[in-house]
Amino acid sequence: MSDPATKTVALLLSTMRSGSTLLKALLATAPDISDLPETNFQRFRHPRTHRRLYALAPEPILLLKRPAWFNELNRYPQLPELPDLRRIVLIRDAYANVLSIRRMLFRKAPLLQRLDLGNRFLVENYWSRITTRLSRLAAADPAGTVLVRYEDVVADPTKQTARLFAFLGSEQTEGTATYEAPADYDWRWGRDDGSEHIKSLTVRRTRQITYADQNLLRAIKRSGAAMALRRQLGYPELP
Repeated sequence: MSDPATKTVALLLSTMRSGSTLLKALLATAPDISDLPETNFQRFRHPRTHRRLYALAPEPILLLKRPAWFNELNRYPQLPELPDLRRIVLIRDAYANVLSIRRMLFRKAPLLQRLDLGNRFLVENYWSRITTRLSRLAAADPAGTVLVRYEDVVADPTKQTARLFAFLGSEQTEGTATYEAPADYDWRWGRDDGSEHIKSLTVRRTRQITYADQNLLRAIKRSGAAMALRRQLGYPELP
């Protein structure tokens, strides 16, 4: 284990299905950044747990990612009290994010993906609430926090990862659009992205959104909080 006094802890904060496994894999291509499965960094808030936190990986930059779960709407993220803590806030637009969450929840029952199940809850109580809290966190501490949109990572992964390597203080300066499969664990649902998409080992451009799910689209448009937040984050107007 490297000396904790010289180790940087970085947290990747997001909603579920925002591309955090992809971004973590891209950043872990740097030789000085750890490649760990999804780890609940909130377990290490108290100083007495910090020794175990630093021991999770030998790399000088310890990168931990864990999206918000549904039972954490009022408390995510709970951050460890650490010196020089770095935070990466990963944002994804509401429509694609909620659609992806529904597909994850009902991946074994594809017919249920077509039903209007919980759109209002996912838009207002999950996406809007968590994304608002994360964006405020980024605004409150711009020196220690960087906000990145999933859409920008997919559009230009080399540029965005170079920016994040610099933010983390990595020895790697060039960005990347490719990554490797983990050496010591497997990507799987419940801890990381378990889809076949992540196993391509390269960033794929997403298809143009067609907004075919009118129920979900209406739920977003009817949410004042979601619409205001989308404008704040620079997302285009909905059809």
